[in-house]
Amino acid sequence: LRLSHAAHLVTPVHRALDKVQEASRGKSSIGTTGRGIGPAYTDKAARSGLRLEDMLDERAFYEKLVDHVHTANQALTKMYNAKALDAEAVANQYMGFARTLAPYVADTSLVIYEALRRGERVLADGAQGALLDLDYGTYPFVTSSAPTASGALVGLGIGPSKVDRVIGVVKSFQTRVGAGPFPTELEGATALRLRGTGAQPWDEYGTTTGRPRRVGWLDLVLLRYSARINGLTELVVTKLDVLSGLPTVKICVAYHKRGEPGGKTYADLPMGISDLSPYVPEYEELPGWQEPLGSARAWSDLPPAAQAYIRRLSEVSGVPVQSVSVGPERDQVVDV
Repeated sequence: LRLSHAAHLVTPVHRALDKVQEASRGKSSIGTTGRGIGPAYTDKAARSGLRLEDMLDERAFYEKLVDHVHTANQALTKMYNAKALDAEAVANQYMGFARTLAPYVADTSLVIYEALRRGERVLADGAQGALLDLDYGTYPFVTSSAPTASGALVGLGIGPSKVDRVIGVVKSFQTRVGAGPFPTELEGATALRLRGTGAQPWDEYGTTTGRPRRVGWLDLVLLRYSARINGLTELVVTKLDVLSGLPTVKICVAYHKRGEPGGKTYADLPMGISDLSPYVPEYEELPGWQEPLGSARAWSDLPPAAQAYIRRLSEVSGVPVQSVSVGPERDQVVDV
């Protein structure tokens, strides 16, 4: 295990600020998870954040922690009328973390670079989704980082010439947590069917907040956009088994703008994607399939209608599908 010396710490200060700032937005809240990510990135951009490399000098780290809490307490108490944090308690807690983590702190960019020079294969696993990207997502309903292929390279500390493949992972239907545009959003029985009840860990409920995720038909306008900004070479489609039992399945292939004369369609995302409310999805409706897919292990095991769904998804998105998942287990994968 190696931890990047340049990684920033999220502290109780950031979580406290996240919660009071989100509460102060009222109806304009952006749906933050309250984990302190946004305030931590604010400190990073202001060049006042705490990094893992700070842990390597215990005395200086302790002083930085105390100053970090005192500074934040000014905002918590005077701007948000919130309770101040105990600077000494936070500092002591993080000094304990430092003693545990310090042996693992390294220049991970160099570690990866040397592995590549030896001819080893490196797999980088991203998080969140491209439409939450701070620059190219549905701003302001985004995260504070760059959850794209280019953002991964920045985090890894390697250049684009080292990349051979960019694999996009997409669910067989659309989901979103929190506020923000969602043209293909569903409500009612079909939404409940796709979301699940929350009884299973793979049901569509937020892993941090437990909030039910918003669900809808797969939006290939957004997928094409994501493929473009990430430079996808292939796709992995997950949760295909969830669509089993539906009489028909839909995919959004374009938009039209409500009230716009001439019936113009938009196959690509319009500029300014924070507000997609004027745009209405145009769907293709495909036959559903009734068979459960959990036992499928080969392409030929999938029902013809499921195969047709995957083929059409690939055609419209312009990206070949490498494999699909048909259940929550590691071996429930079908190569296409």
